[in-house]
Amino acid sequence: MRSITTFDLQYAHRFYGFKGEAQYLHGHTGILTIEVEDSVNQGVNMVFPCNEIKKTAWDVLQNFDHALILREDDPLLPAIMEVYRKQGILD
Repeated sequence: MRSITTFDLQYAHRFYGFKGEAQYLHGHTGILTIEVEDSVNQGVNMVFPCNEIKKTAWDVLQNFDHALILREDDPLLPAIMEVYRKQGILD
């Protein structure tokens, strides 16, 4: 038996140093599917409750939802980090 849940994650990135459209900052919607397979837990009549899968996974995934992903050597990174520091997002 399987329990399956999905997440829609929004993120932005660019491929620094790439020649083509992907070199420019742009966003995506990603879909992550988590599938748990095991024997049925008789207490809940499923492998693992989907809402529990979501709670457990969200502890990690919340760091990626609506995130900006850049390479460490991207020249945009220092300017963005400075804005975050001024806004109190970073120490």
